Amino acid sequence: MIRFQVGIVRYAAVARQLARELACEVIPECRIGHGRIYITFRNLGGVGWPLGQQGDYAQRVAAVVRGILESDHRRTIQRRTRSAVVVVFEDRALVHGCSAVGRWECVVPAPQKLASSTLW
Repeated sequence: MIRFQVGIVRYAAVARQLARELACEVIPECRIGHGRIYITFRNLGGVGWPLGQQGDYAQRVAAVVRGILESDHRRTIQRRTRSAVVVVFEDRALVHGCSAVGRWECVVPAPQKLASSTLW
């Protein structure tokens, strides 16, 4: 049996544009692969936000990322707008001399296309 391998590619240009559009001082890591778009914010403080604020921010990030990818001139990148977006907050701190890492992750599903048979 042949295994199909799918790689993960980092897109720094997408991450920088995302940070600009979100007016975020922290440039996230943007990885695309394995059928998903991964956006990781480190030391943004998002782990400590209220759950509603985290979810709203994840939805906003997903919408902005999809807009950025749609406007890209590369067809392979444009096709990724149909992928789920995984938004991750990772915060690190020292607690009593120990390194502590907090992580929050949200998977924003890909938008569903309506089939013509489901319309009235």
